[in-house]
Amino acid sequence: MSLIYERIGSILPRMEPILFPVHRSAGYKLGIVLVLVAIAFGVRRLIGPPELGVPFLTFFPAAAISAVFGGFWAGMLATALGSMAATYFFIPPYSIYSFEFRWDTVFGNIVYLLDEVVVCSAIAALHRFYRITKDQNAELNTLIQTIPDLIWLKSPDGVYLECNPAIERFYGLQRDTVIGRTSRDLFPNSVAESIHRLDQAALSADGPCNNEGWVIRASDARRVLLETTTTPMRTADGKLIGVLGIARDITERRHLEDQVRARTVELEQERAFLSAIFEHTGDGILAVDCRGCIVLANHEARRLLGMTAKSESRLLPEFWPEWPLIASRADSGREVRHDLEVAGRFLALSVTRTGELKETRYVIVARDVSDEHRIADERRDLDRQMFQMERMTTLGELAMGVAHEIGNPLAGMKAVAQSLQYEDDLPVGVSEALRRLESEIDRLGDFLRSFHGFAAPQSAHPVPCRLRDIAEDMLFWIRKEAVSHNVAIGLTIDENLSVLADQNQIKQVLLNLVVNSIHAMPHGGTLRIVANLDAGPHVRIDIADTGLGIGADVLPNIFEPFFTTRTTGSGLGLAVVKKIVGAHNAHIDVQSQPGHGTCFTLLWPAA
Repeated sequence: MSLIYERIGSILPRMEPILFPVHRSAGYKLGIVLVLVAIAFGVRRLIGPPELGVPFLTFFPAAAISAVFGGFWAGMLATALGSMAATYFFIPPYSIYSFEFRWDTVFGNIVYLLDEVVVCSAIAALHRFYRITKDQNAELNTLIQTIPDLIWLKSPDGVYLECNPAIERFYGLQRDTVIGRTSRDLFPNSVAESIHRLDQAALSADGPCNNEGWVIRASDARRVLLETTTTPMRTADGKLIGVLGIARDITERRHLEDQVRARTVELEQERAFLSAIFEHTGDGILAVDCRGCIVLANHEARRLLGMTAKSESRLLPEFWPEWPLIASRADSGREVRHDLEVAGRFLALSVTRTGELKETRYVIVARDVSDEHRIADERRDLDRQMFQMERMTTLGELAMGVAHEIGNPLAGMKAVAQSLQYEDDLPVGVSEALRRLESEIDRLGDFLRSFHGFAAPQSAHPVPCRLRDIAEDMLFWIRKEAVSHNVAIGLTIDENLSVLADQNQIKQVLLNLVVNSIHAMPHGGTLRIVANLDAGPHVRIDIADTGLGIGADVLPNIFEPFFTTRTTGSGLGLAVVKKIVGAHNAHIDVQSQPGHGTCFTLLWPAA
């Protein structure tokens, strides 16, 4: 019986163009209709006298066959033409030359015509359904045949009912070999058991069931990964038809996914590494848009800007008012370097513009160079000090040589002058000349002693000594000079106040300062020497005069060697004072206003 069905199934598709010529021309269809009408009319004539129901027996086949061959309207046309021609023109009691109108005949023909309408409609509907089903089956079959996925359909008992060519290519099996067999008949036991468990899981879940597994492909003996989905197939009323299976080779996709996953991990690690570098680099890095809004800033940049977690503003001009000018310079497209001073700090900026028009951004690298500026200033000061030390060393060597070479002859000259003064037979005026010569030799000797003291001062040996005794001894030697300049000297020092100093050297310091003050008052004035215990382990000594004062342009240079504003000065007095003060770890300061006098302040270690 099944063989008969297969034969019929194979013949019917070949008969369709003949049985359903709906795509033929209108003339072809009309010819079929006329032939069928003629055949029906001949049959009608052979039947005999008219009886009720006889037209149905003749024109039903004509209408049905016309609908089959020409479609719905062809069948209706065959019915109408045949019925009218046979009934009203050729069948008694009618004739072609006489016409008798009979209501029963008209009613019968109307009934027959309605029957033919139903029959032709049904045939046309069945044909349309057949065509739609055939087209859908053809599309589905084409899809199944061309799709690269493995597709199969099995009965509830596990027997293969259908499979596509992809299965034949994958397993190297022919379709006729697969149909009608089970998985156990086609595959090894381990593979068959895996397929059976997947089918049972789909049936138990009554829905799609997914699984992944590695399989050896028979075509090239390559190990591939299959993603399999099995789904129970049911009719509209819920009857189980079988199990549909779809398998897809996802080996390449899995390989790509693994590569993407590995690359993603690498990118995340690289991103974290770059983010750590960006956040912890010693330079501040900012990204700013064309409106001046801070888009990105690392920790150092936020510190340089003074931004905190509570800072609401993200506009760079609010932190750096000079930013618009810097941005305009960077719009030229080249890297711009700019030094900026903000809140007492010096920043070195490197600004680069990126993007175009509305996408413009500025990348800023900011470095705090405040320490570098400070170190540069300190180095300049150190260079000046080194230069001064080298100059002082040179001058000291020169002073040592001059003092040595001149000192001995002066001593001899003074000894001769003193000896001559004791002679009894000296001419008139010679004794006075000898005294003046001795005086000039003493003055030159004093100069050489100052010169020598500056060049190579004796090492200090500080001991506790009473400051008032030292000051009174010093005033004894300069009292005559003070009187000659009309200078009044006031001394205010406690008798018990002691300092830690070399007595001769501190006496020289006070002497040099007092002499300078007296010379600064050519028209007379007042000199005050006041000492008291200052806060801390120091004694404060103030030597203040009411003289001419020191100009602001001269004041920074008064301790320089050989610098003097007097025509008769050597310029070494205050330089010697500076060296002695430094040797005792003391400190000297001076305050002066032209026309209002000068005050030297010494902070000397207390005993």
